[in-house]
Amino acid sequence: MKSFVKKILSVMIAVILAFSCVPAFAQTPEVPAEEEKNESVATLSLCTCIYVWPISGHTWIYVHNNSDEPIQVGHYEVPAGQGVSVGVFSFSVNDGWGIYYNIEAYKENTKNRMDKVWSKSEELNAEELETLSNKLLNYPNYWGFGGNCATFAFSMWNAVTHDGYFSLLIPAITQFMLMISGAEKGTLEMYCPPRDNVYRLKGFGDGAHLERASDYTVS
Repeated sequence: MKSFVKKILSVMIAVILAFSCVPAFAQTPEVPAEEEKNESVATLSLCTCIYVWPISGHTWIYVHNNSDEPIQVGHYEVPAGQGVSVGVFSFSVNDGWGIYYNIEAYKENTKNRMDKVWSKSEELNAEELETLSNKLLNYPNYWGFGGNCATFAFSMWNAVTHDGYFSLLIPAITQFMLMISGAEKGTLEMYCPPRDNVYRLKGFGDGAHLERASDYTVS
């Protein structure tokens, strides 16, 4: 009888020990709430390039999706692992003055001008990305001497970094401002979108929507 009891106890102890080891292999470590909150879901880059010194140039933002699911950047949904550029245009486009998505990402890549782009970047968590997206959704869809491409890009950048950049309209000054604040030349990699993913923002407010940009605009 004692031998039988010992066998039963041995089996019970073995089972208990076996199950007590399972969590060590199966349990996923918990991510602290603060660390999860600050996890980077996207990288925001402030970019500028001068084409004819010192008066012809362009300034824009680029957002790269670092997560494993789509993210919303203003009116555009960015698939995982891809990115989107956003800027305002005037005389150089044929579809109307205002906000465009992916012109820079498409043209700087296809025209092999990435080595001329100056940029600086910041990581964004989910909350900061939402702030940026809402800023894009509510930004006036226009270009003007009081609200040119640099004004737009600085407004987006300042909304999440609080750096306080301001536009003085001249591209050379814009580039110099970025240079002295840590921007680097030729280091940015922008995802090159398909031609059909270059859009103009049409309309204002709740009625705003994306329309495919014309061939002239992306040429």
